[in-house]
Amino acid sequence: MQRQSRYRITAAVRFILLLIITSSFFGTISAEQPDRIDIPDPLIAEAYEKAKTQNILPCVNDNIFPGYFSVCADGIGFGYGYTYPSIDGHQLTDALLWLNQPKTAKENWDYVTGFQKPSGQLPLAIFPDAKGKMIGAGDALQPVDANGGFYVHWVPGDPLRTASSTTYIQNADVIFRVTRDRNWLLQQLSAINAAADFLASLVTDKGAVHGAGYYIERPTRVEFDGVAQCFASESFRLAAALNGAAGRTTEAEKYNRLADRIRNYFRSEFWAGDQCVEYIHPERGKITAHGLTDVDWTALATGMLDNNQAALLWPKLKDNTDFYFGGMPTGICTRPKSYEKWESTYDDVMDLAAMGRVWYTEARARAKAGDAEGLIKTIRAVSEKGRETGYFWRERYNAEGGYGAQKYCEYPANLIRIVQRFLLGVDHGLDGMLMIAPTVPIDFWNRGFGQTLSWTDRQISYTMKCDEIAGTFIGPESQALSVRLDRIPRNKAVRVIVNGKRAQYVVQDDQVQIKLPAAASDRPCTFSIRIGV
Repeated sequence: MQRQSRYRITAAVRFILLLIITSSFFGTISAEQPDRIDIPDPLIAEAYEKAKTQNILPCVNDNIFPGYFSVCADGIGFGYGYTYPSIDGHQLTDALLWLNQPKTAKENWDYVTGFQKPSGQLPLAIFPDAKGKMIGAGDALQPVDANGGFYVHWVPGDPLRTASSTTYIQNADVIFRVTRDRNWLLQQLSAINAAADFLASLVTDKGAVHGAGYYIERPTRVEFDGVAQCFASESFRLAAALNGAAGRTTEAEKYNRLADRIRNYFRSEFWAGDQCVEYIHPERGKITAHGLTDVDWTALATGMLDNNQAALLWPKLKDNTDFYFGGMPTGICTRPKSYEKWESTYDDVMDLAAMGRVWYTEARARAKAGDAEGLIKTIRAVSEKGRETGYFWRERYNAEGGYGAQKYCEYPANLIRIVQRFLLGVDHGLDGMLMIAPTVPIDFWNRGFGQTLSWTDRQISYTMKCDEIAGTFIGPESQALSVRLDRIPRNKAVRVIVNGKRAQYVVQDDQVQIKLPAAASDRPCTFSIRIGV
């Protein structure tokens, strides 16, 4: 009995100490705090803050239309008032949601939805001052529609054909996950499904996805780009999940079948023994002559490979520095000089460079493999390049340095996304659960790390160490929380304290799941989870 009493005192003292640590780490815990990350890496912390305050938030300009954001921090690069619903539209929407800008994300969605055709097709870009005009390069020209939407690329082969549909579905997914706005989902579901159906029109009976390059124009990757296969399959999974959340089981099953068809075809026809096929040309067949490519990273990141294929591929990618151009992650291949003239429409091959969109797929694959050291090296490389140039990033990087737009938002947007999604491991479940499963090096676990993060009307502040997390929560409703700590809780004791009292928990997939009660900003909910007590 005496031992039990002493243990209770020790546990109570530990909980108080954890709250003191949390308070000193984030400031007072009695009111809402400004969002910030607190990590034992000053360079990354500074780069994240500059990406937020100097690049992503300034690109929003409601004077053009409510919800407008530029793809460049100066609001001028790539056209004043121009909108790019393909690729950039998702990178920026996702980053803005991490910065608690759901209103901007939804308003931008509304604007883009206004350009959707009855077929479900969405524009690659929107050029309000080029309505009805021909645009392009040289003899390769395509018209801008009368509404200002640009739907067919001027580059022969029509690259980026799948990008606008997948971007739209990706945006629907993240907006719903963050806002949990079921009414919004129900209102938008017909447009989401129309985009998915247009994407389905590009899928062959065997499961190959037409569309040339998914995010590159030169080289073009006519006609079946491996990256496009991966993101098309994943987008159908997202569409299926959104329909499932809305109770539309028939549509969910349809889109899951499409995702399966593409994945099965990919595992068969896009596998070259120990790496992925880059693309399948309609006349020249399977192209694998350029070394490892971004298709390999993307296939791992999106789960397109079976376990045996992934096990063969990962060791080839893990420590391969040939992807880094001028030290920057990540290039589209390891042998960029091996491309032949017929593979690009123009003399230049400007996309044979490091790009933020490829870096994101690498980071995602590394996080999935639990490669904390490899992940943080890439984040530091991007952060260091930003520091060298006043925390603005170029559009592309090759061995000679950066080129293209000077204040392009792709790298800063993906820096925010990668730090949140993969380094700190935060994710919003379709069921509303907040998940925290970091992929950080041992130094982070030993020294402690965390953040203050707001989304819609909620905020969480926390700090983590090897076997514990402590923090506060503010929100009008209860919040499900799932946490993975460095020490896996299997066969170990778990102690959960919520508002000073022992609380129930569930251990599932090496994560501890708890529920935090609603709490006002003047009396936030306090919580802690400790493993091995």
